[in-house]
Amino acid sequence: MFVFGYMTHKTFYFMRSTRLSIMLVKMAHVIYLTSLIKSLEHMTYARELVLESLIKTERNATQISIFEKKYDDDIKHFKTKAINTLIYAHPPFYLNMLEFDDWDTAMTYLQTNKKTALAFWERI
Repeated sequence: MFVFGYMTHKTFYFMRSTRLSIMLVKMAHVIYLTSLIKSLEHMTYARELVLESLIKTERNATQISIFEKKYDDDIKHFKTKAINTLIYAHPPFYLNMLEFDDWDTAMTYLQTNKKTALAFWERI
């Protein structure tokens, strides 16, 4: 009877800790993705300041369009690199828990977990 009780306790403890681990990994995904969104907001704000400065210093349209093209390329690279870094950080066991593999699917994942993301940032 003792062995049965011990094994039952261990089994349920293992299942509970596994469920908690999966929940923590998914929460980390949401926090990481919302941090990326916050970073993009700041980058967009910086872009607007630079554009305003370029206009004030009367730069020509070619220089402004070169800046905007470079900015767009940087944003695209940032998004790709950020998602690839997150995917690379996972050991093979956790890779099947990822519900996204690029920026667009990551934003869909974040949209489905919007309440969790908002709850996290409200507590900070």
